[in-house]
Amino acid sequence: MILVLGLLLSGCSSTENPTTTLAATPDEGETAMAALDTCQKVAAGYIVQMPDGEFDVCPMESQYVASQGTLSGIPSATAEFGLSGFGPDFTDSAVSLNHPASGASDGTSLAIADRFNNRVLVFSSLPTGPTEPDVVIGQPDFQDITPGTGLADLNWPGAVEVTPEGTLLIADTENGRILVYKSIPQSNGQPADFALDLAALTGNTDAWPWGIWSDGTSLVVTDTRKGYVLVWDTFPTDENSAPTSSSDPEGVGTPRNITSDGSNFLIGDENGSQQECWGEPPGNRNRQSHIWVNRLPIGAPDGCIWDWYQGDVSQRGVIALAAGGQDAHFWPSFPVDDATALQRQTTGSQNTPMGPPDGEQPGDPGEQPPSPGEPPMPGDPPTPGTQPAPGEPQAHRSESTIRTVSNMPQAPAHSYLGGDGGDVVITDTAIYFVEYNGNRVTGWNQFPSTLEGKAPDFSVFDADSDVSTLLRDGYLQNPVLANADGALVASSDYDRRMYVWNQAPGENGARADYVYLTGFPAWDNTYAQGTLIIAGRDSLAIWREFSPGNLPDEVIQGQLGTLALSDLKGVAYDGTYLAVSEPQSDTVAVFDGIPQLGEEPIRSYSVRGPGRLDMKDGLLAIAPKEGASVLLVDVTTSDEPRELPVQVNLPNQAKFLPFGFAIADTSFHRVQIWNSVDDALNGAEPARIIGGELGDRPQTRADRFYFPASLEVVAGHLYVAEFKFSNRILAFSE
Repeated sequence: MILVLGLLLSGCSSTENPTTTLAATPDEGETAMAALDTCQKVAAGYIVQMPDGEFDVCPMESQYVASQGTLSGIPSATAEFGLSGFGPDFTDSAVSLNHPASGASDGTSLAIADRFNNRVLVFSSLPTGPTEPDVVIGQPDFQDITPGTGLADLNWPGAVEVTPEGTLLIADTENGRILVYKSIPQSNGQPADFALDLAALTGNTDAWPWGIWSDGTSLVVTDTRKGYVLVWDTFPTDENSAPTSSSDPEGVGTPRNITSDGSNFLIGDENGSQQECWGEPPGNRNRQSHIWVNRLPIGAPDGCIWDWYQGDVSQRGVIALAAGGQDAHFWPSFPVDDATALQRQTTGSQNTPMGPPDGEQPGDPGEQPPSPGEPPMPGDPPTPGTQPAPGEPQAHRSESTIRTVSNMPQAPAHSYLGGDGGDVVITDTAIYFVEYNGNRVTGWNQFPSTLEGKAPDFSVFDADSDVSTLLRDGYLQNPVLANADGALVASSDYDRRMYVWNQAPGENGARADYVYLTGFPAWDNTYAQGTLIIAGRDSLAIWREFSPGNLPDEVIQGQLGTLALSDLKGVAYDGTYLAVSEPQSDTVAVFDGIPQLGEEPIRSYSVRGPGRLDMKDGLLAIAPKEGASVLLVDVTTSDEPRELPVQVNLPNQAKFLPFGFAIADTSFHRVQIWNSVDDALNGAEPARIIGGELGDRPQTRADRFYFPASLEVVAGHLYVAEFKFSNRILAFSE
């Protein structure tokens, strides 16, 4: 059975944003957010999500210089400008964050790792409201965000840690090292005293340090890509100090964050394989936090709790954020068995009072980090809601009316959006929550008597603790690009939005003219002859005569023709044929146009884990959701898909361009361009490669990429969008 929803969905004259749904707070009286309509919230940077399958559109007040001319040949290898943010390698100010990943304090100052901006921000005194940092580490000033490899540089920093003696440690993740400052820097761009180069010290040339913990005597570091936990039983004094233990613990997959009270250790893991953990199991059983009881994390852990946590410890207990969750979590004592694990309380559920102190007690699923040697396996970024089973369309919805806030799904008083890099810092002055996915640092002035419904008392980088500064500052997560007759379209599965520029923008930081709120996470899109289609999960939304600002004519859910839909990862339409990819059934199906109810596909290909698609004149390019090959097939023949003889690693998209053919070579952090698809088929060398050499570390520079995943030519530019580990859209011209 096929479900087709005819939609007359609401349009707004203001603004709004999706990811998790935020509505009214439990406080009496109307907050600033509650007083706004949907589109005003989008403009302000609030996170708002549409009900499943429904759409809304918000016109934005946007002004920009348009791209001029027509790109008729292969562009230069250096970006002219950038979208999704402020520019290719600079930001707006000291308070413009891009994924804060960790925090640490010596009780007087506060350090925050601003990961995508390649810097660490230092507050010389503990902030309890909107405050500008005093010092930047990794950059010469608060505008530059260029990565580098010197002792004064950073490249995608992760954890920060301050020892009791005041030594600052930074996990310089993409440089494969730990920077050591013997004291917290007092001036911008100060170089580290020395670096622990993990390649030199361990022999692992692809080291990816993520988590750090130290009490000034011992040092513990996680090497996520290798799956190792490194331990120094005496604190390193120079760059030659090698770890005394390097273990690959059983049941540990990609170890991340470290939380400890000095005796017990908790290490979060996105890909854990322990069969049983303490406490109640969540939906995703691979997200585990491994625990070593009364010992350093050497060898197999003693147990685990469900979910991937990072937090801090005080005499009151453990406070942590979970990756992909919306709550702050609390244990009155360090979880070391089933009984203590079950004492967990959260801000979003019924809780008992936390009581007085008792003893000394104290965050895209399944993805592997990118590696030149082994393709990563990114899953969907966390998105709320459930996924219908294949072939089970949801109940029919009648034509929509204009929605109010009361129609929106409800959420807790505050969503603590930890994500992959969430953290907690407990001090005597305040408790800080580093919200990686929320792109903010929020805080409590004191330990609350009850956790349920507890909202932040303040926010450090914005006056409003519910504003996502990613949305406020115009960042797009996981954008996938399309050319709609000169308009630039970028759909985002993570944001649950679609951004449309009336004309292809020609300058840094240009904001979209329209922001669409999509009722499902769109993984791919396609445009041909006036028809725009976006696809994701079990749904396709179709605009038969797309114009910026109009709403889809229909949404198909659960089944397309006779094909059961569950996890759509690709869609392509060339005006004649429609193709979709379904990795759950390892199927790429091709229809003669947009099919009617019960219509059979004209072609069905068995392809392992198919991903994004592109098609031109019946020639279909199939990129993998996971893997290292690109397939090509002529759907007008009975031929089977054949593999292109090209060297790629997790290519997220293969694209027909006006002047040739290109592949977003995602995990090799480059874009390969040929003058024609025949050149690629015949194994010819690319006419141009934009990005680094094979084996190079990724860098977010104007001539380098970090996980490029989508590309499109509109007007005078080639636009390239990055995915997961960066969020830039770079524009290249001749």
